[in-house]
Amino acid sequence: MNNTEVLNVIEKPVGSMKILLHLHQHKKTTITNLLRSEHLNQKSTYTALGKLQNEGLIVLEESDGFPQCKYYLLTDKGRVVARQLNRVASTLVRDALSKD
Repeated sequence: MNNTEVLNVIEKPVGSMKILLHLHQHKKTTITNLLRSEHLNQKSTYTALGKLQNEGLIVLEESDGFPQCKYYLLTDKGRVVARQLNRVASTLVRDALSKD
């Protein structure tokens, strides 16, 4: 797998990077929280979550209580990727602010 193929894992579908950054900040989340806070399309979000799970970047955890909730969490691999994405985002923000 080359670098371009690896980047496609987080670039497509739309919302994958937002989901990883959200989980980096919040540790775990529900689909409802993702849709509300990241302003994502529901279909795209489910597609992105499935791809991120298939790539081993996130896992789905179901609560035992009532009402039953489903939470998405980063895997160890996902934490590494999300940490790097956060660094890139922070650098871009810092550079944009310095130009103002």
